[in-house]
Amino acid sequence: MSSAFMWYSPSELTCFICKDYFTDPVTITCGHSFCAPCLCLLWEDTRTPTCCPVCRAVSLPMNFKSIILAKKQVLPAGESFPFQSPSSAMQVCKTHQIVKIFFCPFDKILLCLLCCYSPGHATHRHHPGKQAAEHYRENILKQMKSIWKNKQENQRNLNKVTDIFREWEGVINLRMAMIRAEYPKVHRYLREELQNHLESLANEGNMIFQQLRRNRSSMIHIGKSLRRIYGELKELCCKADMDLLQEVGLFLCRSQLVQLYMPKPVDPQLTAWTITGMSERLNNFRVYITLEHRISKCEAPLFEELRHLQCSSHHQDLPLNPASLEYTPSWGAQTFTSGKHYWEMDMGHSCNWIIGLCKESWAHRKDMRLNSEGIFLLLCVKVDDHFNLFSTSPLIRQYIQRPQGWVGVFLDCECGIVSFVNVAKSSLICNFLSCSFSFPLRPFICYGPK
Repeated sequence: MSSAFMWYSPSELTCFICKDYFTDPVTITCGHSFCAPCLCLLWEDTRTPTCCPVCRAVSLPMNFKSIILAKKQVLPAGESFPFQSPSSAMQVCKTHQIVKIFFCPFDKILLCLLCCYSPGHATHRHHPGKQAAEHYRENILKQMKSIWKNKQENQRNLNKVTDIFREWEGVINLRMAMIRAEYPKVHRYLREELQNHLESLANEGNMIFQQLRRNRSSMIHIGKSLRRIYGELKELCCKADMDLLQEVGLFLCRSQLVQLYMPKPVDPQLTAWTITGMSERLNNFRVYITLEHRISKCEAPLFEELRHLQCSSHHQDLPLNPASLEYTPSWGAQTFTSGKHYWEMDMGHSCNWIIGLCKESWAHRKDMRLNSEGIFLLLCVKVDDHFNLFSTSPLIRQYIQRPQGWVGVFLDCECGIVSFVNVAKSSLICNFLSCSFSFPLRPFICYGPK
């Protein structure tokens, strides 16, 4: 007997979790091996750090490697791995009373030797049942990997939508407060517009809330379906060859059908309403800002910090730091301590930009952070081909369409207000209310790469 072959005892070929022969075996960092499906299902339900089921050593969820056990290396000569002889009377041909050992891929049925030469099958190409079973078993394992990948993507999307779902009521209430603060500045005849605006915002918010609810429910449902089919395919993979071949067509069809209808997360955006007279009113306080380039090129951490906050909780596999992106921050030559001031900046079609006000000490720092005090900024950042707006103090996402072109900034030192305006639509992007300015503020703008 060749010394190149390795022989294993039955216990070395048995998964500790399902107590059956390995299905798609993997080895984790501690050296123990399990079925990949068993380990995925076990660790998915584990809320504490994932541990080895045998020795309890901590292991990262995806920190394992596949192992390949050749049949000739692990089993005595002539023994099937791991499936045995036919287990059903249905596997005996009723016409010829002999065992069906061939498989017809055209009709997807089992045949005995004599049936293979019958008029109905003579023109078809037949394969030995064991060979056909191995072929379909490989397809099943590919389907299981695809299902698990889609289930993980669905769970990430579910987490993202759940976060939005939980904060959505607060988003609408905050935006209503912003709108209410804007309208008392206009004349009495605009009260009707205010009421219509608030009612439309409430209706739109409720519609999006319902979309998020349905989106979330759909992802919960598809997640359960994917888990159930994943388990069923695992059980099917462990069946005897002939049992597997009789059921494989239906299960693979169901698996592919479910994966065709993977729900995508809702990305809500509120309508930008034009506020009558806003541009005319703000232009009464127009100033012209002269920019000073204190640092010609700066690898500012602001965009990477914001991308990290967006991606880290749901997209661990996304690269967070594109190679050495350069930004050009600029500060206004003027500083403001009192009065009302309004200016506009052309943001063009830049994907990543920042505009607003900051205290002078922050403007001179090279390690600018979004959690610093005394910054009143509006940020646009591109992640996954989506453009999202954020405001600071604290960092809040603004569910409003990204302005293209000119963005207006209004500062009211007496009332403690900083507002950002979509100039093209004469609509409010967001504002900071009831701020306290105990220090000089300097205009700030920063463009990222397009």
